[in-house]
Amino acid sequence: MKQSWHNSKIRSPINGILLLLILCSICVTAVISPASDSDVRLPELKPQVSPLDQINRPLLFKRLIAAFDREYAKHVATKTSKNLADDMAVYYLRQELQALIDMWRATGKSAYLEQANNRVVKAISDAKSNRRPLLRRNRPRGTWPCFFVRQVEEKTGGHNQLCDFQGAAGFLMVADALKQAGRDGWKDIADFVEKNIVEKWLFYAPSIKPEHFHGSRSNTYLLTILNTARDIREHFAVICMDLHKFGYQKYPYRQWAGCLTNLYVGFRSELRQSPPKNWGLGRRTPSDWGVLPRKSMGGYVWYFIPDWRRKGKTAVLDTAHANRTVWLAARAYHEGFIDKAGLDMFMKTFKKQIWKPQKNPFYFANFVDGSDISYDDPKHGKLPPGYKGHVWFGWHRLAAYDDAVKNLFLSLAYDLTNGGPNMPSSQNKTMANAPLCFYAWAARLLAPDGKPHQFP
Repeated sequence: MKQSWHNSKIRSPINGILLLLILCSICVTAVISPASDSDVRLPELKPQVSPLDQINRPLLFKRLIAAFDREYAKHVATKTSKNLADDMAVYYLRQELQALIDMWRATGKSAYLEQANNRVVKAISDAKSNRRPLLRRNRPRGTWPCFFVRQVEEKTGGHNQLCDFQGAAGFLMVADALKQAGRDGWKDIADFVEKNIVEKWLFYAPSIKPEHFHGSRSNTYLLTILNTARDIREHFAVICMDLHKFGYQKYPYRQWAGCLTNLYVGFRSELRQSPPKNWGLGRRTPSDWGVLPRKSMGGYVWYFIPDWRRKGKTAVLDTAHANRTVWLAARAYHEGFIDKAGLDMFMKTFKKQIWKPQKNPFYFANFVDGSDISYDDPKHGKLPPGYKGHVWFGWHRLAAYDDAVKNLFLSLAYDLTNGGPNMPSSQNKTMANAPLCFYAWAARLLAPDGKPHQFP
């Protein structure tokens, strides 16, 4: 960024709001009770200028690293002995791996990458020690390593595509980083994903044979075996991109990645529009394909059809679940599946619809269309406006392409180092992995060689 926020030439009202909040943070920090001797003391910034001033940025970088290390030490103390093949642990592991990879990028220290690899190795080992029959209509479809989900034990034996694919997306993120770093172990991870996750679900239906996944109807057969939930398919698209990148050719991974990218970040002018005929998907085309322009706001809107909360209804995606769509869009742009104009529309969605600085500089609407009403959640009950406006495992990638969004994430992470006194009540502050991901990403944004455009 060429201009610090305390400069008198600031033009953006959003930047002005954030500047006032950051300067207030300095005062808030001063009255926080001193840390106990057992706590890690974070580097202090120079209070005379904004935390984002060029003078403070080296200190802020050190502060974010120290905050991450302190938070991760607490995490390790409570989480690392947990069985990663049970109770949806692998579902949440993906975000931990994201944070560790970002810290490796930010600092260049191999310890973070080694820890990420250790966590993946443990998850795979736990799953291999937890082999369970995969059930389909009460009939076994082989016995596989299992990331067990109790809620589906009766239906599938405990196997679940969402946990499998979200976990696998995290595993391959680490495999890619290992490969880029010239370290061993990446192929063991990728082999496990292909043989024990991808192939487990490709042949879940007895009627599906290997030859079905080649030829003109390959995409149609793929959609037959994938759960219809768009977030599951978005994860699978990223998995395909990784396996293709690694040189795996047993299945048409790049073709599948292109198909799923078209379906879930492709443009759709209106909800009644049929997909292009040349996609050749016929009745297998999901009702919720595509992203639509929201002309009144300038960004996109997309849907759950049907709504997983209210069967038979149509629902705008909540900001939390939409992280996976935006991660896919950013990755698709990086891999050449969509152009910059397509990515820019997600940026507009974030800046014009989701981010609500007039309410609070760190306020994000519950839904991608900008609505921030409260709503009923099956797990958490009545949620207040903005409570589920998660932005730390997909939306955050947009900060690599826009200075205002970059400064937002730096400011948010700095506020969290002080306990988040300026943040509204939301899961951006309260969820277990949220501070870790914010600290790591902000450190990567500040790092001279953080490569925030690059994946992972």
